[in-house]
Amino acid sequence: MNDTSTLSSRPPVPTALVVTAAVTASATLAAGVLRWTGPPPEGYSAIFAPLGVAPAAGALALVALAVSRSRTTPRSLVVGLGWGAVVLLFWAAGGLALDAFRAFFAVTGIPAGDFAVVDVRGALVRALSATTAVVTALHTWSATTPGSAPVHRRWPRALALVMCVPYPALKVYWWLGGTLGRPEPHTGGVPLMELALFATAALLALALTHRPLPGRLVRGGLQAVGWVAASAGLTMGALMVFGTAAQLLGLDDGPVDLDAGAITVLVALTYATWLVIGVALLVATLDARDAARLAVRSGRERHAAPDVTVRAARRTVAP
Repeated sequence: MNDTSTLSSRPPVPTALVVTAAVTASATLAAGVLRWTGPPPEGYSAIFAPLGVAPAAGALALVALAVSRSRTTPRSLVVGLGWGAVVLLFWAAGGLALDAFRAFFAVTGIPAGDFAVVDVRGALVRALSATTAVVTALHTWSATTPGSAPVHRRWPRALALVMCVPYPALKVYWWLGGTLGRPEPHTGGVPLMELALFATAALLALALTHRPLPGRLVRGGLQAVGWVAASAGLTMGALMVFGTAAQLLGLDDGPVDLDAGAITVLVALTYATWLVIGVALLVATLDARDAARLAVRSGRERHAAPDVTVRAARRTVAP
């Protein structure tokens, strides 16, 4: 099916997913507008996405949802609007991981100084944006991909495995004494956390792209972890990559010091790998979801087949 096709040949999107997409997008739009018209962000969240990104992303998600309701809408239009909204939503959610870390210290009372201070209103908008990004991705994927046998894409595995190398490798290089782009003073020890984090991401990519999928409980857990990992990579990657681009264009203060020399380039490149890993894990998770749904459907058909055979035999021998 080419890009000029419509949505008429694809199964309808479940009503629950449509309603959830509409509710989350509306909530993001409303919360984003309220935050946009409020006081400017201060402290750590001042370098995050411009305040207008979240409401714009929520509005675009609603437009994409409305356009997709018509079965005669060109598939390419739904793809462009839907995935465009997902990109903006993940950018608007950039920094959510930092909010979570700060909230942990704030809730537990563990002494952390300023690191226990949370931009609550901004964190709420970022959480809504991340949720809407996931739901909009699911809706766009469901509305624009065929309902037949899912495609087993291998490129997400290869891409994720390759992109899991640069960031921890840079940390190891600095730990071993390398000076290129290293921030000074450098007091970091063995980068065990970075190595463990990216090794886990690599293993997750392998698990999500392995066929056949494991049992229902395991594959459900894999998909849940896949969504979390993909969202973490996409939000952190979008924060740095899109934020730096906006900074270069003079649209925002941005997350990096453009006068810092080589470290600026290294930061952009290494965090770009986070973004790419997020994309790879997102596609791998969606593929795994399709494969799991097919496995469930095939299982039901196999269970139903003996009953059909028995009924046919009875009709054959009936007087």
